[in-house]
Amino acid sequence: MRRVIKCRSLRIGIALDYSGGFHEAVDRIVELEKAGIDIAVVAEAYSFDRRQPARLSAAKTSTVELASGVFPIYIRTPSLLAMTAAGLDFVSDGRFTLGIGTSGPQVMEGFHGVEFDAPIGRTREIVEICRQVWRRERVQYDGKYYQLPLPADRGTGLGKPLQLINHPVRERHSGHYRGAGPKNVELTAEIAEGWQAGLLPSGEGRHRLG
Repeated sequence: MRRVIKCRSLRIGIALDYSGGFHEAVDRIVELEKAGIDIAVVAEAYSFDRRQPARLSAAKTSTVELASGVFPIYIRTPSLLAMTAAGLDFVSDGRFTLGIGTSGPQVMEGFHGVEFDAPIGRTREIVEICRQVWRRERVQYDGKYYQLPLPADRGTGLGKPLQLINHPVRERHSGHYRGAGPKNVELTAEIAEGWQAGLLPSGEGRHRLG
């Protein structure tokens, strides 16, 4: 039996090319907002750091939702991902959606020189830590892949639980995960608000869960 999934609403979005310049990308988002687009997704890959066009877009727009598509989990600490999302959400008045994913081993190991390992386990722990940061809790986490503060036997022993200094716009940030494998999709349904689907036979899409 074929399962039919009904969508609650149709929203129009675009994934911006990451090979162009910042100003060209922002100008395109401004024009698309005038045309009524709902969301603009800014990809990173191994291009320029995409926080900058997101900030510029936030300053020059007022209604379009902005999203990262995606920030790779291996090259930023969980707390930095949370700080970045909270900052972009603040400057956009609550219009930013954090999209995270793994990218691929060619990029992570070839371009960044970090191991591509345990994507499911790391993603789960990262999301849990991010939500502590957004709630302004003193961040403490004892996971398999991340330990905060760092244990004394791995550092100076001076680390202590800290909370985000600023007050985020939202303590439950909208988060999307990108992954195409069955386990990735299952994890997305469990912990995320949306799924950025890519490299699928039917094309690239973005779906809101729940």
